Formats: sequence, structure tokens, C-alpha cells
Amino acid sequence: MPHELAGNDRQPGHTIDSIVLARQPILDRRESVVGYALRYRPLTASGQLAAPESSIASVMVGAMAEIGLKKLVGDRPAYIEVTPQFLHHVGQLPLPPERVVLELAATSPVDEALLRALHYVTKAGFQIAIVGIIPHGTGEALWKLASAVKLDSRTVAGGGEGVNDLLAGLRSRGLRLIAERVETPEQYETTRALEFDAYQGQYFAALRSVREVVAPTHRLGALVSLTHGAAGASLEDLERHICEDPGLSYRFVRLANSAFYGGRTPVGSIRQALMRLGASAVSRWIMLFALSNMTDQPQQLLNTAVHRAHLCELLARECPDTVPERAFSAGLFSVLDALLGRPMHELIADLCLDDRLATAITDHRGPEGRLLAAVLAYERGDFAACAQRGVGLVNVANAYWHAAGWADYATAMVA
Repeated sequence: MPHELAGNDRQPGHTIDSIVLARQPILDRRESVVGYALRYRPLTASGQLAAPESSIASVMVGAMAEIGLKKLVGDRPAYIEVTPQFLHHVGQLPLPPERVVLELAATSPVDEALLRALHYVTKAGFQIAIVGIIPHGTGEALWKLASAVKLDSRTVAGGGEGVNDLLAGLRSRGLRLIAERVETPEQYETTRALEFDAYQGQYFAALRSVREVVAPTHRLGALVSLTHGAAGASLEDLERHICEDPGLSYRFVRLANSAFYGGRTPVGSIRQALMRLGASAVSRWIMLFALSNMTDQPQQLLNTAVHRAHLCELLARECPDTVPERAFSAGLFSVLDALLGRPMHELIADLCLDDRLATAITDHRGPEGRLLAAVLAYERGDFAACAQRGVGLVNVANAYWHAAGWADYATAMVA
């Protein structure tokens, strides 16, 4: 959510009023999430992006303290970008040091003031990750204070024979190696072969290789037809479908009795469960349960799909001509190729989606398509591209973290 600045946070020449904030997962070699990189940009009082050099790290820290680390990153560490200027003036960080890794660019000039500031924060328990390679002879003391190094996978992939020597030297210092900007299968395979410890990038929400055993989509297609009919499915239609599956019946009763939806008395039947949830929510949950049974991809990918879907749905409520239920489906199905390991055009044909929903997913056309494109841009931290899609950045920022919390809950429920 946007973080309002206190008066003493403002600097001369700046008119920063709030920030927009997104997260990108960092995954280990088993593709389990081991941290989140937080990306942010300041906004002016009019809601426009401020110049990048106006990114005041103290604003970021204030936003983290206000929103809460639990909501931002769960129980994983948060990686945040800081500058030497910030470290010189920060004093004591209002954050638990065991939960935060401070990222410092390798291009930062290494002087005695910076080293003193880093000694102070590391003594307090914070870890330091260097982003890039420090030039020879200028940063030996800095390496000794760091616990990790983040390298651009594009640079490593084209680095030639010297890359192995470079990585061996970094490992000899006890540094964890994190590959960032992992966008393609080739970059992922290269960095895995070089035995990086962790990986960050949009590749993890993209289609991998097509599986030999193709996930059946007929059941999902039937559910889409049921829940996206001309008038939508009635509770009676949904009840008949759910009652045919004992496992699905159990899940819906458990869901209706959960703290998220629970009333004063527990429900005792499928009908009561569905009435408590409502037809629209039941339709969404049916699709989520079906997808969770059809994929063996890492849980993080399903979380991405659910987060994207709910964010699209929330924003659609404020966008003219955009249907929230359709926006939810566009967000959810935009990850379908990665979840099921099949090309998107095949899946679109299997699901028999109408043209408006199909083109929203594949070409980002129409009201829902433009909204999906904005969400995808925000997701990767390209806030300027998000703003160009006609969606207010403050609205996206506010909805982003609400959707993240719901996605964490929903992913746990369908696991």
C-alpha cells in the first residue's frame, strides 16, 4: 500500500508523497521460496512516478514498518535496496535484523564512512548482499562484511571462461550466490549449471518444457463452461457438481467453516456451505481446487496465479467496462501454460473460452486484457509501464497487498 510520508522525511527539491511497492520471490535450487526482493518507486502528491533518484530508502523502510513484514514477505527474509547515503544517516533500523537483507550496489564508492556504516548494521544483525562485482582493489573490506552477492544472469551467461574463476573466488569468501533477472530457460539452466544458490526473475512464472504426460484439461473445461455461462451458474448447479466429488465436498465445508468465512455456527451441509460463500466465490474456488489437482508445479506458481487473479478482480471493480469475474479468470488463466506445462494456444482451445477472455489472456486486448497487462507490469516492478495502461498506481499499490494476503490464504487452503 502507499506509505504516507511524515514531514521530516521530505527532502528539499522532492515532492514525494507515497511509494508503490511490489515483491519478487527468490527461490532455491528446489524452487522453494527463500526470500522476497522488494522493489519500489516514489510517487508525487499527484500520484505520478517521481524520478528514480528520488527513491529515498527511509521511505521504503517506513512503508515496511507500516505495512508489516508478515504481510509483505510472510516468514521469509526481505531484500531491500539501500544506498550509502541512507546508511550514513539511518541510525537504528526499525526492523527485525534477522528478517532483512540490505542490498548495496557494487558501484557504490567504498570509503571509511561506508565501511563504518556497514559495520554498524552488520553488528546489529543485518545481512548485506552486494549487487554486482566490486572492482579489484577497491572493496576487499566490503566483501568481508557481505553474506551474499547478486549477479545478473545475462552477464553470467555470456561471461566466458572467466565466470567459473569469478564464482569460485566469491564462494571462497563464503558468499551465497544469487542469480537475478532470470528471464529465459537458457539463463536458468546456465546459472543452475554454475551452481548458484538461489534465483530471481520472471522465468518462474513462465512456461517451462511441455510434459510427456499431459495434464487433462477436460474437467477444467467443464468447470469453465459451468462458471462462465451466459447467466453464470446457480448455487443449485454448483451444488450438484460439487456433491459428485466427496473430496471437493469436504473442502467446501472446511472452507466455509474457516476463520476467513466462518460465522457464529458451523455449517453442516454442502448447501449451507455454498450459501455462506456465495455463487461467485464458489465459482472461483472450484477453479482453484481443480487447478491444484491438475498441476505438480511448485506451490509458488499457483500462488502467483491466485495473487494475479485476485488483484485483477479487485482493480476491475474500479475500472469502467471491466467485469470483475472475467478479470479474475484472465489473471488466473494467464499462468495456465506454466501451471500445466502446455502451450497457451492449446489450452485456450481446450477451454473453449469466449473471444473476449481469450484475447485478454493472449493479446492483452479489451478492458480485462489492458488491466492484466498493467498487473503484469506492476508484478515485475515496471511501474512506468503499469501507469501507461491507464490504471492508477495508488489503486494498484493498495490492492496489491490485499491480494497477496488472500493469495497466501487461498494457496494454503487448496494445498
